[in-house]
Amino acid sequence: MTDATALAELDYRPLTDDRDIERLVNVLLERPSVARTWIMLLDDQLRSTRVIIPIDDLPNDPQAPAAMPSGGPVSAARVLGDRIAQIVDQTPAASVVVIWERPGVPGTDPHLIRWVEGMREGFSQNPLALRAQLVLTDEGARVLGGSASSRVA
Repeated sequence: MTDATALAELDYRPLTDDRDIERLVNVLLERPSVARTWIMLLDDQLRSTRVIIPIDDLPNDPQAPAAMPSGGPVSAARVLGDRIAQIVDQTPAASVVVIWERPGVPGTDPHLIRWVEGMREGFSQNPLALRAQLVLTDEGARVLGGSASSRVA
């Protein structure tokens, strides 16, 4: 199947299967070039809205303090998760797919798990709005554990 054919096939299909999300991300982003995070917005039927937002220049350390409310410091990972959850709450998007672009082979980013956990914490009030998190490495896109796929009808 060509990339154009795969894109057309997945463009309007509800992304209820993790394999479809992986295929779509592999078609859209192909190969990683830099450490970057992507946010893909989905509608209320879990279809792509065709909005994919790159986020560059995140701190190297996901535990670095990024906000200092009266309750104490909040990590960069938690702040990012909270902000992305706000995007979903304040737009017509119903859920989001987070893609962690990381050049190299899987497992080479020691901070990735903390970023992933921070994203889950940010969506703690509405966990179904975080449809999936993927890592895009030189070996392609793969859904990370804990996606909402098991909760999708």
